[in-house]
Amino acid sequence: MTISPTKSQIQQSVDQFIGVILPGLTVVAGVDNQVPEPEVGDFIVMTPIRYERLATNLDTSEDCAFTASISGPNMTVTLVDIGALEVGNQVGGPGVASGTVITAGPSGGGTGTYTVTPSQTVPSAKLSSGATGLMQSVKVTVQLDVHGPSAADNAQTISTTWRDEYGYDTFSAQDFGVTPLYADDPRYVPFVNAESLYEWRWLVEAVLQVNQLVSIPQAYADVAKITAIDVETLE
Repeated sequence: MTISPTKSQIQQSVDQFIGVILPGLTVVAGVDNQVPEPEVGDFIVMTPIRYERLATNLDTSEDCAFTASISGPNMTVTLVDIGALEVGNQVGGPGVASGTVITAGPSGGGTGTYTVTPSQTVPSAKLSSGATGLMQSVKVTVQLDVHGPSAADNAQTISTTWRDEYGYDTFSAQDFGVTPLYADDPRYVPFVNAESLYEWRWLVEAVLQVNQLVSIPQAYADVAKITAIDVETLE
């Protein structure tokens, strides 16, 4: 069972956005215990703080049938009949060990060599890797703690560009499927460091829309066998 995009990928998308609008600014992920502040004067601590459902789940079928052989941890796919193979999905078929999962493979989900676990030996056969996709549209709030002498200006830059066509286009250029919605007004919240000294810190809550997909294993029938029943004989 897998989820995409993950929390880490959502944070990467925000990090990349900040790298575009504030080049060179250090961004660290919170919460990280027993780690000192960056030595640079200006930096941002990024922490996802809320996930809020926006809609009812949208379920989709993701059938996948292919021809492949397995030798040890390597699965060689020579033909894909239906769908595409995805990392994290289970593999089933004659002689395949129960719970076999794809752990790595070429992009696109087509022919090629994949890594599976557990290791095993399976001669070339028609296999399957079907799944059901459960998509939940969520609103994700990321708290950005903007530190340093330029904290106020940096926070205002984030708030302004986030809720703008420029921000939308910047996120759209990424591969994470994350869309910016809005950011609240920056507010000053003093930060007391380890030496009990006050430092500049401005907080911005930036909100994103993310369509997260949870993929769960699902078996599909290759052939529907219909048997006629004489109702009169059952009376």
